[in-house]
Amino acid sequence: AAAVVGVDYFSGQATGAPDNAATESAVVDGAQVFNNRCASCHGSDGGGGLGPQLSQGKVVASFPDIAEQIAVITNGRGGMPGFGERLSAEEVKAVAEYVRSL
Repeated sequence: AAAVVGVDYFSGQATGAPDNAATESAVVDGAQVFNNRCASCHGSDGGGGLGPQLSQGKVVASFPDIAEQIAVITNGRGGMPGFGERLSAEEVKAVAEYVRSL
């Protein structure tokens, strides 16, 4: 069970890291993260450029298991830098899920 750090006086809702972390992950927009961090190399539509094409099922074919894709985004590979120091785990997961839908 999550430890309650405090209670918001006005709403009566519990406050603290566990609740805030859940709220943060719910609002991460994978498309926005992609556009801000990935599109300059992979193209705004995931069609490729400096980085390889991700759209039209290419990323899913390369990474059938999303955990492998998340590892590459986090740690980097080849010419791609790792984003583990620049993006939260929630942002990495959101962008991975978004790219799989291109």
